[in-house]
Amino acid sequence: MMKNWKRALGITAAAAMAMSMLAPVTAMADDTFKIGMIGPLTGAAAIYGNAVANAGELAVNEINEAGGINGFQIEYNPQDDEHDAEKSVNAYNTLKDWGMQMLLGSVTSAPCIAVEAEAAGDNLFLLTPSGTAVDCITAGDNAFRVCFSDPAQGTAAAKWIGEHELAKTVGILYDSSDVYSSGIYATFRAEAQNQPFEIPESAITAFTSDNKTDFSAQLQTLKDAGCDLVFIPFYYNEATIVLK
Repeated sequence: MMKNWKRALGITAAAAMAMSMLAPVTAMADDTFKIGMIGPLTGAAAIYGNAVANAGELAVNEINEAGGINGFQIEYNPQDDEHDAEKSVNAYNTLKDWGMQMLLGSVTSAPCIAVEAEAAGDNLFLLTPSGTAVDCITAGDNAFRVCFSDPAQGTAAAKWIGEHELAKTVGILYDSSDVYSSGIYATFRAEAQNQPFEIPESAITAFTSDNKTDFSAQLQTLKDAGCDLVFIPFYYNEATIVLK
């Protein structure tokens, strides 16, 4: 947990350093920089959004106490998108009306894709700490990603299972309505063809955001397929529900 906090703190500090390079041209009349943050502060993915929001606040307080950026103080405004793309765009517009000059977020993939398209049109600097879908930073030249992307996760997971001979038959349970889960599933399955384990068609199961409260049918399918291991590429809270 401490490593995660330090990583998120470093991300926000990096964003602040980027702002320092823009200081001569973007400082507001009241000598402040306005940095917005968008992520899931409530809902199933809140564990991710709150980690970024809280680390951002720690970094901003530390920077301000040290004199700010080239003498300019930072105003920091976190907004909740509940891991929903439409709500994330609404949060972006709220921050835009507030006078945001830079955005930390969005935290999760689908909201980040939606918001990045808006930021590209406004030529607003965007830094996502954890939007892993490939399309998170493709709409313009003003968006940047700190973390790895979905292909790397899916490929690495398949290699790990194969190289460590963890299973002969692997089942998959993924969210077909979520770009994050679907992206990892696709690259995992592609790399699995190079590994010494099988993924039977009967062992591939899916759900959508509209029916993610009851996994009994999917779990029975995986059990009937005789899987040695099940790969579950989706958010922590949802995976916990499945495992229970």
